[in-house]
Amino acid sequence: MSKANIKSINVLVIGILFVLFMFDTNRCYSQDTVGVKKERNHKLEGSFGFTINQMALTYWAAGGESTMSGKVSANFKHTYNRSMFKYVTTGLFIYGGQGYTKDKRWEKTDDRLESSVTMTHNNNRNLTFTSMAMLKTQFTNGYAYPNDSVPISKFFAPAYLTVSVGYTYNIHDVVSVFFSPSAGKFTFVNDQTLADQGAYGVEAGYWNIVEGDSTWIPGKRFLGELGFNLIIKYRQTFKNNVSIFSTLNLYNNYMDSNRANRWNIDVDWETGIKFTISKYVSTIINVHLIYDDNVRFNVDGRLKPILQFKESLGISFLYKFAT
Repeated sequence: MSKANIKSINVLVIGILFVLFMFDTNRCYSQDTVGVKKERNHKLEGSFGFTINQMALTYWAAGGESTMSGKVSANFKHTYNRSMFKYVTTGLFIYGGQGYTKDKRWEKTDDRLESSVTMTHNNNRNLTFTSMAMLKTQFTNGYAYPNDSVPISKFFAPAYLTVSVGYTYNIHDVVSVFFSPSAGKFTFVNDQTLADQGAYGVEAGYWNIVEGDSTWIPGKRFLGELGFNLIIKYRQTFKNNVSIFSTLNLYNNYMDSNRANRWNIDVDWETGIKFTISKYVSTIINVHLIYDDNVRFNVDGRLKPILQFKESLGISFLYKFAT
């Protein structure tokens, strides 16, 4: 199937979701205004966090450099319950960096801007119909340090939008498994320089030579894919003030125009362990693994996809709220 057809199918999926959402919302307001007004159930919860780490060295024989690192984070979750459907909106915002005292250098260590909207059918069963939209991008430019002059990523370059429809199976509110056989994944590269390089899977720019005349064809800033999406979530809190969460997100573009790539599976797996010290202080260990066939790195002079790994450990000061 051509890329144009894939794009058309993705647009169709978004259109169906939008129509279903608007239809259900309109029905809600019409029932509230005509007849008995229904009680609504809203819940807003979230947290703000700050993590800091400092190291000072003076005439240290083993070598090293004084550093100061920190990270700020915020997340929220809004739940809206109705008789037939439940809507959940989430947001995650994280930004962190590390400063070096000697040469007054600053390097970014973390940068995440994520949001999702989920609609599930309240049928009081473990298996529920679910439609979901997720957006992931970053705030500022990213660099392959120590080279901080040529950005390898920017705000909305890339940005990933995944729209999927499927079913969620819940197990004792600890494990949930979401599977969508029809999930559209949209990649945006809102920077022409990166788009011309073919970064993040978009079509690269090229010189079109016709009868000796050459014309530069700019790279495309958009890539549309259609495949399946599998998301497995685990979250549990134990009595000894220890909580564990893990999210495994798998995506496969089974409509790739290149048949050789149809078995490539994008992996996004994040696991965290939180040790609660007090009401406002926690120690958090976080491990994040990403494999994306469209994201390639220069390894020994060759561009190829590799497993991305990130681990962090720190003491965080958290403020939680709920309404």
